Amino acid sequence: MNNPQVKQRIKVKRPSNGYERGKTYVIVRVDPNDNTLVAADAQGREGSWIQWRHCEPCAHDINWPWLKAHLSSEALELLSGFDGLENLRLKDDIRDRILLQLPNLEDRILSAQVQLEEEFHSGAVSTTAPGDADDDSNDSPF
Repeated sequence: MNNPQVKQRIKVKRPSNGYERGKTYVIVRVDPNDNTLVAADAQGREGSWIQWRHCEPCAHDINWPWLKAHLSSEALELLSGFDGLENLRLKDDIRDRILLQLPNLEDRILSAQVQLEEEFHSGAVSTTAPGDADDDSNDSPF
């Protein structure tokens, strides 16, 4: 492999430095001085420095034009609700609409907190109802 670029997708030809053969990675750093690179897997975990010669570019990148050419219109419509192609994450506005449509969401959240507290025997999970706390911070992931 010659002149790898950051954000380029690669596969490892042979296992080395924690990289798995045939698995796809994205290059995050390149050192042209010693012909090594660091790449991350789909979960964002970076490996160690690996020689360029142990890597090869992916045969093709999966991108939006490629998906449009290979997937049904129903699948494309579903995927259009997500950000990114790896580690799909619902767009914030779609996630919020879904959450607002759930019946008894507040009761479900409080019930889950109580269940977790009982399961882990921990007092770290708060069972304070929204609006009862003096703290105005919003720690909700939603």
